[in-house]
Amino acid sequence: MKVAIFVFIILLNSNAFGDFSRGHSYEVNQSGDLIEQRKAYKNAISLLKSSQFTNFSKEKEKLKNYVLYPYLDFNEKIYRISRYKEKQIIKFLEDYKDTPLGQPLLSHWLPVLAKRGHWTVFLRNYERLVNPSNELECLHSYALYKRESKIAGLEKASRLWTVGFSQPKECDRIFHLLSAGGGITSEMAWSRLSLSIKANERSLSNYLLRYVSKNQTNLAANFRLVHSNPTVLKKVKRFSADSPENKEIVLHGIARLSRREPVNALELLNKYSKHLSFETSELNKTYEKIGTALCRKQKAQSLLDSLPIKLRDHPKLLEARIRHSLKIKDWSGVLVLINLLSEEKKNLEQWKYWNARVLSLSEDPADREVATDIFSKLSRGRSFYGFLAADIMGTDYNYNHKTHNISYDETIRLEENKSIKRALELFALGYLGQARQEWYLATSKLKERDRIVAANLALRWGWHKASIQTMIQLKSWDSLTERFPVAHKDIFTRHARELDIPISWSLAVARQESAFMPDAKSSAGARGLMQLMPSTARIIARSEGIKYSSRNKLLEVDFNIRLGSHYLRWMLGRYDNNRILASAAYNAGPGNVDRWVDADADIDVWIETIPFKETRNYVKNVLAYSAIYNYLLEQESPFIFSGEKKQFGNRKPAEKVSVPTNLSIRGA
Repeated sequence: MKVAIFVFIILLNSNAFGDFSRGHSYEVNQSGDLIEQRKAYKNAISLLKSSQFTNFSKEKEKLKNYVLYPYLDFNEKIYRISRYKEKQIIKFLEDYKDTPLGQPLLSHWLPVLAKRGHWTVFLRNYERLVNPSNELECLHSYALYKRESKIAGLEKASRLWTVGFSQPKECDRIFHLLSAGGGITSEMAWSRLSLSIKANERSLSNYLLRYVSKNQTNLAANFRLVHSNPTVLKKVKRFSADSPENKEIVLHGIARLSRREPVNALELLNKYSKHLSFETSELNKTYEKIGTALCRKQKAQSLLDSLPIKLRDHPKLLEARIRHSLKIKDWSGVLVLINLLSEEKKNLEQWKYWNARVLSLSEDPADREVATDIFSKLSRGRSFYGFLAADIMGTDYNYNHKTHNISYDETIRLEENKSIKRALELFALGYLGQARQEWYLATSKLKERDRIVAANLALRWGWHKASIQTMIQLKSWDSLTERFPVAHKDIFTRHARELDIPISWSLAVARQESAFMPDAKSSAGARGLMQLMPSTARIIARSEGIKYSSRNKLLEVDFNIRLGSHYLRWMLGRYDNNRILASAAYNAGPGNVDRWVDADADIDVWIETIPFKETRNYVKNVLAYSAIYNYLLEQESPFIFSGEKKQFGNRKPAEKVSVPTNLSIRGA
């Protein structure tokens, strides 16, 4: 009996059988062939990596009927790419055109052709690439130069050279030819210098100084200086030349200065505008940046009104001004500014809500009636603003949940799809990146009904990201079960109970952070399902007495959820059990949130005026997702707890306001 139980546990832990996705009526395959094939596949890959090609070939022969045989063939060609001729590569592309393997194989093979100087073959097959890398783009430019047209090759090289980042070493040959032939003009040199400075590529901008013309040397030095220290622009005489280069330097520096000193930036721009003939479009963009920065200051109304630009033409600034008016409780200003939005923007839930929110404060009963009508309509939606409106109306939340009845036959039929089979098998073996590529290619070719079946199938396999992404591609927004899977429920529940945090909240954070991708890695270095930075994880682990061996531990689901839940508990404790502030801190860091806290602001106003757009949207999503998870978990819970509300709006109730009908904003 113990042996039987042990075997059963192994099968469950392998996450391997599609059989388990088919329901209790399905008879499990007892042959064990699949388990043996998987062992043989992993062994074959290991043999390849250790260059045991003879043994690999023997193992490969045994796997001709295995669903992942194309991946064995692919890996063999990747590891021995220099052995294959064009006909063999083309045959592979034809044989496996229904897989995502063709493009990566080409990307490995073309550099081999380039190294051997087989430029004609290179050019013939380069056209098969869909999204060539920068390395291949540069090799293609050289191939054009060598075999088809020197002019075409150098023209492409010019485009590749004029970018704000360093190109790979594959570009060196064609760039040398471009430079030797005088193809790098002073205009190109200045353009690339400008791009590199604006991209904050300091080493590259320093390198590019050698290419600028002699009469631009001082200008280039000034450009780099202004970028690193924009306050030098206060020496107006030094930057008084009315040249295109100097005007670009001035506008760039003022835009950078506006991030920290918007008042000084505006004063400087007004001074320079009297002496330099700026292009109107570029000047207005800079005013917009200054205005957006000014909106972060409480006492900036007069300066904002003084900006000589039309708000209708600058929607980013217009929305920033609406938030500024909300923050300073200029309710009439909010209405006037919303009225300046385009019709498309006005019809967004966000601005409908705030229009109603201000009208609800009006002394005029007719205005309040309009507000009630807007709130009533918004409350029918499943969104951040819909849930807020439902609270105002005192009505139930509307989730508009659509369920799908998937038949046994539909599931079986889809599981027989070769591409779906490969994707599921790759997922079962833990090759998550390849699994996703195979899945997305496979589902992109399916009809709508089959995509729904596919999303449900992925969910049954515990492949939450695939389920979510499939429904997003289908725009099936009401399919909550598939879009908001209760992933790793036992693990989340265990840690939530241990740490006394709402499970709906921790699920919502994970859904927002990674869509439940255990191998998720951000450009900033965050890892795993709850996107923890290794440095933060190390601090949590040390403080809580949890063993932390390496950052790769963060790719383990249980470990990641455990540390992430502890961090949520820390933030919840720091902010008196307020999920709104804790969520903002999880995203932007507690230091920022400590500076942003404003007990005088209403809770909805505070969220709407969070300075970072990413954090603002993050908090809205996490709150809405928490409500959805409460619904899916059949837990009754308010959208925002009374204790959370009490920490905001610590002032007298808002007085009724008069809503004029003919207000205008300067610059509108």
